[in-house]
This record gives sequence, structure tokens and C-alpha cells, in this order.
Amino acid sequence: MQYNIESLVFRSGMPSYFNLLKVLTISLSCLIVVVSTDVFYYQYNTPKWLVFDVFSIVILFFLIYSTRSVKVTVVGVLIALLLLNMLITIAWSPNKFEAMLFALRFFVFIMAIYTFANLLTREQMLNLLIDCVYYSSVFFCFAVLYQRYWQGAPYSDVNFSPIGFVNYLGQVLNIWIPILVLAIYKNRHSVIKVVIGGISLLVLMHLLIESNTRGTVLGLLGAELIVLLVLLVKNKRFPLKYIAISAMFGAAAVTFSIAQSNGFSKLQHQVLTIKELNSGREMVFRNTLDMIAQNPAGVGVNNFEYIHQKYAKMGTPESSPYVSNYSILPSPYNIILKLTSELGLLGGSVFLVLLSWFFIQSFMSFLKGTVVDTWVFMAVFSVLFHAMFSSVFLTPVSLFFSLLLFSVVISRAKSIKHIFLIPRHSVVGLCLSLITLTVILSVIKSTSSYLTNSGYKLGDTQKVEKALDINPYNYIAAMRLVELYLYKERDQREALNRVEYVLSIYPYNVDMLIKASSIALKLELNEKSEYYKDKVLEIYPNNERIKHLGLAR
Repeated sequence: MQYNIESLVFRSGMPSYFNLLKVLTISLSCLIVVVSTDVFYYQYNTPKWLVFDVFSIVILFFLIYSTRSVKVTVVGVLIALLLLNMLITIAWSPNKFEAMLFALRFFVFIMAIYTFANLLTREQMLNLLIDCVYYSSVFFCFAVLYQRYWQGAPYSDVNFSPIGFVNYLGQVLNIWIPILVLAIYKNRHSVIKVVIGGISLLVLMHLLIESNTRGTVLGLLGAELIVLLVLLVKNKRFPLKYIAISAMFGAAAVTFSIAQSNGFSKLQHQVLTIKELNSGREMVFRNTLDMIAQNPAGVGVNNFEYIHQKYAKMGTPESSPYVSNYSILPSPYNIILKLTSELGLLGGSVFLVLLSWFFIQSFMSFLKGTVVDTWVFMAVFSVLFHAMFSSVFLTPVSLFFSLLLFSVVISRAKSIKHIFLIPRHSVVGLCLSLITLTVILSVIKSTSSYLTNSGYKLGDTQKVEKALDINPYNYIAAMRLVELYLYKERDQREALNRVEYVLSIYPYNVDMLIKASSIALKLELNEKSEYYKDKVLEIYPNNERIKHLGLAR
């Protein structure tokens, strides 16, 4: 697709058109960082995905209104090839719904970047990113302070902030911190904005230290170091204005440590844990490489978590961390390994080329551009670095702000000659199809999630059954039905049917395999019980739980 840095010739009434787009985007950016509700099983991610889907639909409608045709470049062809690869792998994905939803959101993500980069001038796009980061981060900080210090709400790693799990915040701070510094710089003539922005930046730095998200810290400091070295060589002088992140990080570390009852021991702990870097990621990477070697065509888009247990080497010194009888690994903590394991060597290679192209565009803009391009590059480097060690781009808030950041980079990059044009009527038809699919899949997923959560809390088996009817690939609902039939309905035969249904979606779920063996044994289905016991021992040798069943050979 073609990404022009020149603004298009807009039809009459365009100023109000841009203002509407700006207001909607800023409003949704503020909403997505704080919205949550316990009516869903995933009380943070599900409502945030709903906001992201609404945002996607809004952007697609703007594209329908504004576009005459879409210019396709070599980059666009590579994106189309990657999307085709995703669609093909759905055929052998265990969870076809999640595979289809991921492919749809990827396509909409690309179309949204195209829309922003072509609809807005480079300055409009930059200002939109800055405003979204500024207002959403201020709103987020206010929500954190209100919840923690006014309401006194307890928090843990699971609900560390309004964004949710502790690491999810770090994925957003990769973008927020550099762009917020840029926002303060751009608004340096407004005392109020500088003060509010500075306070927000200090709060975010405190949260970063408290969360101990090493990928974010190393990404930000690494980006700053690269910028300093490049500009030192280029200009023969030390650019002091680009050490703002280090300065703020140091100030936050000191003030955070002073605020703690144990003085500076917290700061010392942060430094030591960053230095050690003993997170176990290397075991995940090795096991994922084995997974890729045995599945060169991939296991199916967005289906890593349903297959990885087979390759996790559980119960051995080489076991993937966080994988056990009861826990799973949703991703390999590396976006390239994730997509390569799911799409195969071809899909992973295409994705790597696209990611590299994007990084190069950002770096070239930094070399040839202004102070703006420098801070944008720091955000890009930081988020891509973190994506090599975390689930960046896989959570709704991370994806939302990455979309805006990518749009800025593309809008400031050099244009590429297009290969062919997609006519307006085809673009409109495509956008309407994407809007329809987004609405259908989003409603299915959220409705099924709501019924699962509310039905399980009430012990309403029929409501959870309905959730599974709406989305047959809702494995949470399927697992909840296992428990309901076991402990509420006291129907072990139906519970076994439900366990086997879960295993059709989640074939290497150790907990479900053990349950299947245990229930079959109670039903005196010894042959079936032995079968599931052997399946457990294939992927988890010497598993204590399965041994304690005492099955007779």
C-alpha cells in the first residue's frame, strides 16, 4: 500500500471532518486505558478489545468516506501475502475462532494505518499521536491515584493498574514515555500543560519502577543510548536534551525509594534484577524453536498457546517457565517467534521483513529529520525491543497506541512507487465486509464471555451452555462446564464429554487430560483412562498428579 506524506485533496467540509476524527480518537484513547468490568472473565482485556473494535469500525467508515482508491506498493503486496498465510493456517488451527479474529484484527490494523497516513498530513498525524498520549496518560494517572489513594483499592500483579496485568502497562510505557516527553517539549510555552505533563511523567516512571518491567526499562534506556551515540558522532557534541528519560528515571527511582519504608533497598533490587535478566525466556525461545522445526508450516495463526504444551518439556530442567498442570503460556514472549511458530517459516520471514522495513523507515527519519523524529524513533526502538521479550502488540492498549505510532512513522517516511490501484468500489466493499465481520465476531466473543462469567458465578449450567453455543471455540466456557457437570450436576459422563470437547480445542492441556483420565477411571472406562494417562506422560513425564491416580496396567 502507498503511504504518502503529502495531504490528500479533501472535499469541502474537511476541517470538521478532521476535528471529528481527532475528538473520537482522543476520546477512545482515554477510554481504552481505564475501562474494565468484572462482568467478563477477562475483566480488563475484553472491554478494551471492544473499544479497539469500535475504534477500528470508526476508522473504516472514515476510509469509506474519504478514499477514491487504494495504492498498492511492494509493502502492500507483502502484507497481503502475510494475511493470506494467516487465512490458510486457519484450516489446521485447533481454535479457528481465535485464529479468524486475529487475522481480521491484523487486517483492520493495517487498513487503519493506511487511513491515518493518507487522510492526515504528517503534522496532523503527529499532533494526533501527541494529544492521544498526553490526554490518555494524564487520565490514566488520575485513575491510578484515585483508585489507590482515594478509594484505597487493593492491587496485585493481576490488577496492577487500570490497564490490567502488571506487564501490560510496560508495553504501553514504551510509547507513552518518549511521546509524553515530546508532548511536554511541544507545549513548553504552556505552563499548565508542562506541569500536568511533568507530574504524569513522574507518576508513570514511579509505576515503571514499581512494576519492574525490565523490557521497558532496557528498551527506553537503550533507545536513548543509541540516539546519544548517533548524534554525538553526527554533530560532534553531546545532545543533553535527549537524556530526559534517564533523568526522569533517576529522579523517579530516588523519590520512589525514599517513599518506601525500606529506603533505597527497592532501587537496589531494581538494578540487580535488571542486571540478572534471569526470566527463563531463553527456555521458552529454545522450545519454541523446536516447535517451529517440527511444524515448518506453522500451528495456526494465534494458536501458539493451544499447542506449545507439547513442546514445553514440562517436568525437566529445560521446561518453559509458567507452564504446569494448571497454567499455560499464551505466547513465547517474542513477536517474531510467535508468528513464525504460528504461520511457519514463510509467514515468519515475511513478518520479519515488514518489521525490519518499518524500523529502517523510523531510523532513516531520525537520521535526516528533526527533534520530533528523534523522539518518535526512541518510542519505535523501545517498543520493538520490548516486543522481543514480551507480548507487545498482543494486548488491546498496546495495539491501539502502536497503531498511532506506526501511522506517524509511515506518514513521515519517503513514499514508495505504487504497483497498481484498487478502485473505490472495491475498497468500499472491502471496508463494509471488514466492518460487518468485526461487529459479528466482537459481539460473539464478548457475549459468550459475559454469559460464561455470569453463568459460572451463578452456577447456571444452561447459561454457560448458551455461551458455548454462541462461540463453540470458547474454551473457558467449555472448561467451566466440566466443573459444573462434575460438582453441581453430578453427571460424570457428561463431564467426560465436556472434557473431551475441551481437548478438541486445547489438545495438550495437561489439567484437562488428567481430568479426562480421572473421570474415565471413575466411570470404569479403563482403556480410555489409560489412553489419556499416556497422553499426559508423553508431554509431561513423571507427572505426579497422573501417577497418583493409581491406574492398573
